[in-house]
Amino acid sequence: MILKYVISHSYRNISLSAINHAAINWTDSDKDSFERELKKNMHETVSSMQDFGLWKYSTQKEKDFLSSYGNNMDSMSQMNASWRMEAAIILMWALKIIDNYPDLNGPTNPETLKKVEIKKIGLFSSDFNLQPYKEVSHMRDIMEAWHWRVNTRRLIQDNYKFEPDANMKKSGINSLEDIVRMTAKSAYESGDIKEIIDRDFVYKGQPFRDLSTDEFHEATSIIIERHYALNWLCGYAPNNNWEETPTDT
Repeated sequence: MILKYVISHSYRNISLSAINHAAINWTDSDKDSFERELKKNMHETVSSMQDFGLWKYSTQKEKDFLSSYGNNMDSMSQMNASWRMEAAIILMWALKIIDNYPDLNGPTNPETLKKVEIKKIGLFSSDFNLQPYKEVSHMRDIMEAWHWRVNTRRLIQDNYKFEPDANMKKSGINSLEDIVRMTAKSAYESGDIKEIIDRDFVYKGQPFRDLSTDEFHEATSIIIERHYALNWLCGYAPNNNWEETPTDT
């Protein structure tokens, strides 16, 4: 429910600088009115969260973001908040709010958040049952493998010097690309990934190595957020602290 507020707040806010062209003929009064409206929306959001008992469970980073608006909102924080949709959809799946594990081939539609009903915390917990831990843990392992693929692509692009030992060479591993191909083939044969092309993980019908820069950044954001949520669900965060959830691979 907190993520629903965070994500919605990221989409509801547009800074004057972001709409500078549209606002070119605005008077100072128009601009002041626009900022006042955003500030009003911000106060309504915080007040609503307090009324539902959610504010005290929000992290400090979330509170700082939810208390910002318009030109006072950090653009990077806003972008990161919008990508939290990918973490939210994992939590929705884990709570069986949606029936199937979300497809990885593209960002989740924020409209899906309509399935999350805002209510008092005490009432929320009695309505849902978690997916079996083994299922959540298995999906976590798969998403970690996807995150590993993100990191291997970065290493290959950065011309990382990979030095295989004698045993690796005997197994036919002479490069990071060899490891990628072997891993993809193994993951496909075990059923952990649905398809491979040229023995590589597939995103939007393409081998991961062939994604454009924009496609790679999109896939990376989705994968990291989902890995984050699954790690948190499986207890990887120190003291269950959401903001400290690791995403090591």
